[in-house]
Formats: sequence, structure tokens, C-alpha cells
Amino acid sequence: MSHLVWLAAALAGAAGGALLVSRPAVTAAAPRLGAVVEVLTLAALGLAPPLLLACTAAAIGTWSGGHGDMVAGVCVLAAGPAGPAQLTLYGLAAALLARTGLFAVRAVEVTRRTGVRGRALAGATPRRVPDGGTAWVVPSGQVTAYCAGLGSPRVVVTTGLLNILEPAEQDAVLRHEAAHLRLGHPRILLAGAVVGRSYRWLPPARLAWDRLRRDIEAAADDEAAAAAGAGPLLSALAKVALTTGTVTTAPASAGFADPEDLRYRIRRLQAPPARGARRALALGLAGAVLTAGLAAAACQLFNAGAAWSGLIPCLAGFGYLGWRPTWARAVRGLATPPARAGRGT
Repeated sequence: MSHLVWLAAALAGAAGGALLVSRPAVTAAAPRLGAVVEVLTLAALGLAPPLLLACTAAAIGTWSGGHGDMVAGVCVLAAGPAGPAQLTLYGLAAALLARTGLFAVRAVEVTRRTGVRGRALAGATPRRVPDGGTAWVVPSGQVTAYCAGLGSPRVVVTTGLLNILEPAEQDAVLRHEAAHLRLGHPRILLAGAVVGRSYRWLPPARLAWDRLRRDIEAAADDEAAAAAGAGPLLSALAKVALTTGTVTTAPASAGFADPEDLRYRIRRLQAPPARGARRALALGLAGAVLTAGLAAAACQLFNAGAAWSGLIPCLAGFGYLGWRPTWARAVRGLATPPARAGRGT
């Protein structure tokens, strides 16, 4: 039972501390580091409930005099036949994992549908993004721009949005979407959406998911404002906010016209937050602690006898997932437009 209490306290403390550190007053000046803490918090929250249920079942088994298999110092599977209470708890843990898997399948399918391709993309025209890469301009009266896709994410912008913007504002919007692509935001949002929607009944998960989406948009705003100026970006956001035709893209997409975040982004651009080394250090330390804790738990979960050197692959995996928002990749050059409908390829 002591191991179970220790685990519950450690997980609650890590999640609570991460949410406290990643509050808006701290992440506004460093949204990339905020996204690191939030995506790792979501990973921890996704792992904690089924693990705690399994630990509780194992504790019930050990109370009755049975032995258990130890994983990372925590009994997660009691040896011998399981009683009704244990089977119920193990069943709940399995149900949570299955639910998360189902949401993962749905999120991947929605992401694939959101990434414009086939006939819809055949009707679009390519436009070079100032920072490199291609935006696909889709003829539509909807006012939206987003970056979505699974294997090869794309920047998509509608003519309805471009028609209400001046050239400098168009440039700012395209740079914003290109930043999403360089920073790997579509896949980060996909991972966050799986846990955030699967555990939306858990307030910390909802909070971390909302903050992740907000900070990802703020990070893309910083990139666009640095290249095109804050003024054009701010006026573009204001026009989008006043447009009644605004639509929201899929939860796993990085969308310029997300009404839930527009007010925060406008306020942030109007009054840029002061950058502070202490806040960045606090976010960095929180991210490092979460990375190490998740890597240790995951590695030991699958291999209880793993040496410390065996943690390197787990650290690399969670390090890539969590710290991807802090570095940018170069994007591809102008792509060749797909064949029109009815034309051979």
C-alpha cells in the first residue's frame, strides 16, 4: 500500500505542479516552453488513471496475502487468481486504455479528412509562403486558415479569408500557418487531442488541453510577428474576430480562426509580455522532470529489470514528443499542384 500512496502522491504532485507552472501568467512570455509542459502533462494524465487502478487492484491482492510483480517499485499485477474487486479494477483500467485507443483512431481519421486532398486539393492553387513551403488556396466563402494532415501536413487557406485581408495581413497569416508546420504543431495537437478528449471528464486534462492549444497558437503568432510585424497580424486577427463566417477546424488542427483563442492572442499582441529568465527556467525544469518521470515509468512498465542505460530510448521518445515545440524544421519548397479532376496522372 505504501508504494501505491507514493505513486498517487507523486503523480498528483507532478501534474499539479506542472499545471501551476504553466499558468497563463508564466507561459505568455514563453509559449513554446509552455507547450512542452502541457503536452507532457497530458501524457502523464493519460498514463496515471489506468496505472493507479491497476495498482489498487494489486494492493487488494497483496492485502489478502498474495504476492505481486513489481514494476518501478509499484505492484501493478498481483500473482494468483484475482477476486471480483480486482477484476473490476483491472477491467476499468483496460476500459480506459481502450477508450483512449478509440479516441486515437477517431482523431487520426478526422485529421486525415481535414487535410485537404483529392478533388478538393485539385481545385486549389499553390501559393508560396514567405518563410518557405506552400499554402494551398481553396476557393471557399468560409473564413479560415489552418495547418493539418498526418503524414505530410499542409497549410490551407480559403479565398474567403484572403479576400478580407490586405497584402501585409495575408503575409502575416501565411507566416503564422508556416510556423505551425515548422514547429510540428499538427502532430503535437493530434497527441494532445487524444488524451484531452478521452479524459475530458478529468478537469486537469481539460485545462492542459486548452492551454496547449492556446500556447501553440501564441508560438506561431510570435514567429509571424517577428517576420511580418505585429501590426499586420493583429489587424488580421481583429478582422477574423469580426467576421461572422468564421469556422472552427478539427480539434487536432492548428487553425488561425479559432474563436476560443482569438481574444487571448489579440490581448497578447497588443501588450507583449515581458520575458523573464526565471519563468523560462521554471518551465524548462518542469518539462525536464516530466520527461524523466514519464521515461522511467514507461521503460520500467515494459521491462521491470531494465538498467538505467535502458532508459535512453524512453528518454529519447518522450523527449521528442515533449520538446518538439521548441525547435523548428525547414519546410519544403513550392510543390507541384496536383492534377485537375478528370486528368490523368
